[in-house]
Amino acid sequence: MPNCVSTVHRCTGVLLLVGLVSLVPPLPAQNTSCKMQSDQVSAAAWGQIPPPSGGITVAFFDDATVWVGLNHVYANSQMLTHRWRSFVPWMSSDIVSVFPFSRAIQSPASRMPLFYVGHTAAALDASQPDAQSVHLVRAATKHNTRAVQITSGWSAFSFHPGFTAREEIPLRFQVLSGAVYTIQPERSLDDGEYLVVFGPSALSGFEFQIACSGTHRD
Repeated sequence: MPNCVSTVHRCTGVLLLVGLVSLVPPLPAQNTSCKMQSDQVSAAAWGQIPPPSGGITVAFFDDATVWVGLNHVYANSQMLTHRWRSFVPWMSSDIVSVFPFSRAIQSPASRMPLFYVGHTAAALDASQPDAQSVHLVRAATKHNTRAVQITSGWSAFSFHPGFTAREEIPLRFQVLSGAVYTIQPERSLDDGEYLVVFGPSALSGFEFQIACSGTHRD
């Protein structure tokens, strides 16, 4: 079953090493201690990630036995902010993507989670493991939505993403094979809502939340 989200339903796949698929219902934010950093698993383990049915899979390794696939969520709308800038010839309004629901389903137990990206050759944005194509951004929550700013100022006149320095978290990349690579934030993440975005438009992303408390576990 493909990962999906809409205003009326939401589903996600949990990928087990034995090939089973389970549904995970939406849960309230977790209140647990987290590891500071996730460790990479063996090639025998990540080699069992199922081929992505929708072109891209983003997953993490949980409890030493389970692959958890991040839910692929689509923006409900895009809107303009700072409209006054349109009256200045060399500036433009900001464009914000608005995503449904105030919380993601999955919450890795690490402040520096390690994600495995599986992709097909047709998924062009995901096939280039670099900072120009793959982005980790923090979403602002308001009511029952999450918002990500995707253009600002001059970025509206180019194909480069306009994620703000506050929203975008630098990533490190490691290529494991022609179809799998890892991404990991270069710094620890604060509690909040995040999206892994491929390409500059942020019309969709792979959602997760960081919900940690107490002392970090090494």
